[in-house]
Amino acid sequence: MAVKKRCIRCLKVLRPDGTCQYPKCVLYVPELLAENSDEGTENKGSDTTTEQP
Repeated sequence: MAVKKRCIRCLKVLRPDGTCQYPKCVLYVPELLAENSDEGTENKGSDTTTEQP
Protein backbone atom coordinates (compact mmCIF):
# COMPACT_ATOMS: atom_id res chain seq x y z
CA MET A 1 0.00 0.00 0.00
CA ALA A 2 1.40 3.36 -1.06
CA VAL A 3 1.54 6.29 1.33
CA LYS A 4 -0.03 9.41 -0.20
CA LYS A 5 0.94 12.95 0.71
CA ARG A 6 -1.71 14.92 2.58
CA CYS A 7 -2.43 18.61 3.13
CA ILE A 8 -1.02 19.95 6.39
CA ARG A 9 -4.23 21.92 7.09
CA CYS A 10 -7.16 19.68 6.14
CA LEU A 11 -5.43 16.28 5.78
CA LYS A 12 -7.02 15.62 2.37
CA VAL A 13 -4.97 13.84 -0.30
CA LEU A 14 -2.90 16.22 -2.44
CA ARG A 15 -2.83 16.37 -6.24
CA PRO A 16 0.23 14.94 -8.01
CA ASP A 17 1.70 18.47 -8.26
CA GLY A 18 1.45 18.93 -4.48
CA THR A 19 -1.52 21.32 -4.29
CA CYS A 20 -4.60 20.86 -2.10
CA GLN A 21 -7.78 19.82 -3.91
CA TYR A 22 -10.32 20.49 -1.13
CA PRO A 23 -12.29 23.73 -1.89
CA LYS A 24 -12.92 24.58 1.78
CA CYS A 25 -9.23 24.38 2.70
CA VAL A 26 -7.15 27.53 3.25
CA LEU A 27 -4.39 26.17 1.00
CA TYR A 28 -6.77 25.21 -1.84
CA VAL A 29 -5.64 26.01 -5.38
CA PRO A 30 -8.20 25.71 -8.20
CA GLU A 31 -7.27 22.97 -10.65
CA LEU A 32 -6.96 25.35 -13.61
CA LEU A 33 -4.49 27.55 -11.72
CA ALA A 34 -2.55 24.52 -10.60
CA GLU A 35 -2.11 23.37 -14.20
CA ASN A 36 -1.13 26.85 -15.42
CA SER A 37 1.48 27.31 -12.69
CA ASP A 38 3.56 24.50 -14.19
CA GLU A 39 3.34 25.96 -17.72
CA GLY A 40 3.52 29.63 -16.74
CA THR A 41 7.27 29.96 -17.24
CA GLU A 42 7.07 29.35 -21.00
CA ASN A 43 5.40 32.62 -22.01
CA LYS A 44 7.22 35.13 -19.81
CA GLY A 45 9.69 36.15 -22.51
CA SER A 46 7.10 36.60 -25.27
CA ASP A 47 5.68 39.84 -23.85
CA THR A 48 8.32 42.03 -25.44
CA THR A 49 7.16 44.95 -27.53
CA THR A 50 8.91 46.24 -30.60
CA GLU A 51 9.27 49.95 -31.16
CA GLN A 52 9.13 51.27 -34.69
CA PRO A 53 11.07 54.49 -35.55
